[in-house]
Amino acid sequence: MSSLLTVENVTVQFGGLVAVDKVSLTIAEGEIRGLIGPNGAGKTTLFNAISGLAPTRSGRMIFAGADVTALGAPDRAARGIRRTFQTVQLVQSMTVFENLLLGLHSRADNPLAALFVGHAVNARGATDPMATITRVLDYLDLAPRVDHLVSTLSIAEQRYVEIGQALVASPRLLMLDEPTAGLSPAQVARLDDLIARLPADWNVSIVLVEHVIPLVVKLCHRITVLDRGRVIAEGTGEQIENDPAVQEAYLGERLNA
Repeated sequence: MSSLLTVENVTVQFGGLVAVDKVSLTIAEGEIRGLIGPNGAGKTTLFNAISGLAPTRSGRMIFAGADVTALGAPDRAARGIRRTFQTVQLVQSMTVFENLLLGLHSRADNPLAALFVGHAVNARGATDPMATITRVLDYLDLAPRVDHLVSTLSIAEQRYVEIGQALVASPRLLMLDEPTAGLSPAQVARLDDLIARLPADWNVSIVLVEHVIPLVVKLCHRITVLDRGRVIAEGTGEQIENDPAVQEAYLGERLNA
């Protein structure tokens, strides 16, 4: 598989705190990559750096063959990097359909512009954004909720709307930050099935930050483990589970939680 994203020696620092320390990794086209580590390992900070929400002190990022290191979040979104958040970031006073419309627009500083379909953008140049929204609604079983206010939906349904908001832009890289937070075991199993199907169904690569380690081991082609801002291990689920450095990093926590 060809490389989609290359992170080279990226460091993120806040004052005297080095949150991400010379991290390097490569995400392949069509890959599901897990990103795990104990609390405070730097997972979310690295996520923010890749999506353009956290400035890097050094290093660079190459996405789809172009250097995007100096680009902010809106420009990276326009190039095909989309993400979800640990806490759902939807407009609660708007309907499911309206929130999906917002996903068509890459400019995070002016999301309401997406309500004007003529201004909508798509990372892969789709000519019919409304057809894409219809496909997303059907794919995520959200069509029965299309006119419902997001505030009336369950947390599981809101998670699906947020994923749908990313998918309507036909991204090349979808970054999922703790997508199972607040979900029941049955809901986690359903989301597990969805994530597994996304690369083939939507031609997208995925980076998954998740604390449910068995889910990561099951879903991901490769897993990168962070501890104190550094990569301490990388490999398949079996390799990660048996890695002494990973076991030591999780000392005091349940690796199979």
